[in-house]
Amino acid sequence: MKVNVGVRGSKLALAYCNKALEQLGFTEAKIVIVESTADLNPTASIEEMGGKGVFCKEIEDCLMERRINIAVHAFKDVTRDNDAFLEIPCVIKRNDYRDCLIGNHIDPKTIGTSSPRRIAQLKSLYPLSKIIPIRGNIDTRIKKQENGEYDAIVLAVAGVDELGYMDKITRVFETDEMMPAPGQGVIAVQVVKSQTVREHNMSDLLRSKSHKDTWYCAMAERYMLERIDGNCQTPIGSISNIKWGGMLTMEAQNWETGKRGFVRGPRENYKELGYELGSMLI
Repeated sequence: MKVNVGVRGSKLALAYCNKALEQLGFTEAKIVIVESTADLNPTASIEEMGGKGVFCKEIEDCLMERRINIAVHAFKDVTRDNDAFLEIPCVIKRNDYRDCLIGNHIDPKTIGTSSPRRIAQLKSLYPLSKIIPIRGNIDTRIKKQENGEYDAIVLAVAGVDELGYMDKITRVFETDEMMPAPGQGVIAVQVVKSQTVREHNMSDLLRSKSHKDTWYCAMAERYMLERIDGNCQTPIGSISNIKWGGMLTMEAQNWETGKRGFVRGPRENYKELGYELGSMLI
């Protein structure tokens, strides 16, 4: 099937896109690179650019305008702003969702990250370190650390692994040390909500190829964020797993309110479980 696939132009975004296309079996895909607000403003902070949607708004606009058939995103970057028009019928099996440190992992004077979630947890892990904002793709951030601008930087293991930089990791944070972001490690495939036969067939095809357990976990985390009206800049971490014959377990913490919660139930109740957990965190 011939499809136009929208994706950001970073090395990691393209690697995720190619991985998704390979697993989905799309051999005739045309990759359409779409520059995001974040890509066009590499030195501005996320807050300066407006916070939500800076990594995906332009790609979602292309979808709604039918300039592309599908979009590939890091799940944690996708907002809920266009849920009335777009959907995520498919995700790829979740990669390692932990965070890691590159650089001095013992007593770093400075640690580079702009994530409020990571900052909140680093204050306990490295109370003597100064946390300094950092922007840029993975290559840029690693180069800044190796040039001495930062003693250490925090990155997601999934991205580091995808680009072949695992040998640079000096510490992997277990989830009881640093709880990952909702949706971290998940590649999302997004489409418009069906209005034509072709769009309906595309949604059905993607849904049939989705990794079901990953989808249930990621969507439950998404609904948890919806309940608290959160986004990728909210200092909240979560962990979801499916065990015991389809039982979904979720744990999350909100450093904005200081609240923590845990829920468990059938994976088919992912929406209700997400809302229930979110209610515990407000």
